[in-house]
Amino acid sequence: MTEQRSKILSSTPSVVLDGTAEQEPQLKDVWSRSGSTYRVRAGVLFVVNLLLFAGAGSFAFWLRSGERFAPALEGYGDLLRETFLSVRVAGYGGVSLGKLLLEPISVQDVPLQIPIVGLLMAALIAIPILVAILYRFWSAVPFVMVVGFLAVMPWLAITLLGSCVIASVRPFRTRFRFMSALLGLVPAVAYLVLAWVGTTDDVVGRIDPVDRIKFVAPWVMAIVAAALLFAIVLAIAKMVDYRPGTIAPLLAVMFGLPVALFEGYVGRDELYYRRLEKAHAAHFADFDASRPLEEAAAERWARRPTPHTSLRAIREVLETQWLLALAPELAPVKAESILTHHQSEFIAQCDWFLRYFPDSRYASNVVYLKAGARDTRVDPEEFRQSKWIRYYDDFPSVASWHSWRMVLVNSPDTLLSAAALLRLAQLEAQEGDVERAVGKLRTLINRFDRTKIASAQAQPPDDPLQGLLTRQRPELSLGISIDAVLLEAHSLYDLLTSNRDPLYGYEPLCGTRHPTDKFRFGLLDLVPRHAHYVANLETLRHRYPNCRIADNIELRIATAESSGERKIERLEACLRQFGDKDAAPEVLYRLGVAYRENSRADAGRESFSRLRRDHPDSIWARQASRYSAWPSNVQVSRAGP
Repeated sequence: MTEQRSKILSSTPSVVLDGTAEQEPQLKDVWSRSGSTYRVRAGVLFVVNLLLFAGAGSFAFWLRSGERFAPALEGYGDLLRETFLSVRVAGYGGVSLGKLLLEPISVQDVPLQIPIVGLLMAALIAIPILVAILYRFWSAVPFVMVVGFLAVMPWLAITLLGSCVIASVRPFRTRFRFMSALLGLVPAVAYLVLAWVGTTDDVVGRIDPVDRIKFVAPWVMAIVAAALLFAIVLAIAKMVDYRPGTIAPLLAVMFGLPVALFEGYVGRDELYYRRLEKAHAAHFADFDASRPLEEAAAERWARRPTPHTSLRAIREVLETQWLLALAPELAPVKAESILTHHQSEFIAQCDWFLRYFPDSRYASNVVYLKAGARDTRVDPEEFRQSKWIRYYDDFPSVASWHSWRMVLVNSPDTLLSAAALLRLAQLEAQEGDVERAVGKLRTLINRFDRTKIASAQAQPPDDPLQGLLTRQRPELSLGISIDAVLLEAHSLYDLLTSNRDPLYGYEPLCGTRHPTDKFRFGLLDLVPRHAHYVANLETLRHRYPNCRIADNIELRIATAESSGERKIERLEACLRQFGDKDAAPEVLYRLGVAYRENSRADAGRESFSRLRRDHPDSIWARQASRYSAWPSNVQVSRAGP
């Protein structure tokens, strides 16, 4: 009865002093009716809208970080402050909106992220503006706070606050509500444009035009979907005379559709795998430790009592401590090192992924990363010389054998299996099982050197639309170089098949591991980055005089020389002494590279020409052809899978 009376009173035109009736109706928003039942229903539906919107905000943060509820995170305040302060004028900063298209899931790798991000952003932008129009401005403030504090997008929240003012507060608002909504959308559009400009500066300028479409499409979709949402909600609201309940159904659709698309066609495993890739890069990224080492030494020197020990002495002690923490094999007593801790932590994350997502398309990738983590070592000589912490994983560990075997069994026709075949062959050769190692290398070469699978996968599709929607093969994100794998495979294959010694057998290559005999290392047991690598090579040369791998030993000693001129002298001597041996092609290649690096381009071309003439079928002749096309200042580094 009260509601009916309120409706009758509200439909009566109001009287002004000049006797004319005010034409503007009194029912302008949801809160205009004063009935208690109506107010309760409106309040309940308002809370439902807010909860649904909070879910959308939490989903937006989870999609960017993998964490479900931002305020529950340790260091949430620091995250919020970093997000607020790191955004540049272009709208692209450390954890800003632009990175939603790049990290952890890139729209380049998963094009379906385009509608997911577009619809989600449309909901985050449109709903607060609609609430401001239909529920009044103050009611939109909690929704803006959800964007700022749950979705952790403070700059978007500030923008939306201005949008809500324009859409619902005099003198900006208009009687035509849809026009008010579109005017309120203008600041949000400006924000999205700035985010797009920032992404262009940092990423899009370096990619092809098809992928540029992927970066602009979410923002266009967000703007169009927001305008469409305005039209539908405001039309329904007018038809029901601005009663509550018009926002909740469409909000549920705008929230539920991205979630459904993500769960059905992308999957949580995609998000957690991308986080795993990022964790791998964080754990095993090269790092310049010179400044932290200097700061730590200065701090320790300042805390020592008088008379002070010299800063240089403290720095040397600290450097030794760091080196032992990074490379535990150098320590007299075995202990857990920093590297071991990082390996254990990352392997635990890999095991978690495999336990919860055993059928994921990324399962083999995770096993590959796990195997690589077990093989990772720190280059101690590089740390001594330059204070850089550099990791390498091209010398496999026995602990990774099972993981490489899993990769080979589960992904036999991918680039992952090429890397697995190489690593397993290296491990089996070290153990003395040369026949099995040669068999795996032959399989690798026959399967991948002929088909050129990497080149075929890297070619863009002919149809641009297909390129826009096609999802990349999982292993391509690992950046495996098939050329580097084949180079190592050919080198090891030639070494094993050409060097069975009539006197020593494979002992100079593989060493001895008989239970009753003392262990003796072979050539394949030596790590090129070890501090005593050259000394061990010389020991090997004296232990097996006149063995068939003498040319390979001399080649490796020459290659380890740091002086360019000295390296050239030793390589020339090796070529004169072993010009007819199996190491000759690599000697010619290394000599050509050394000539070129020492500004002797003519001698380098002559060395490469001789290599291609005398050994046209060698993998090193192929490398020489590629190297000849590189700039003269390019430095050659050992590449691995």
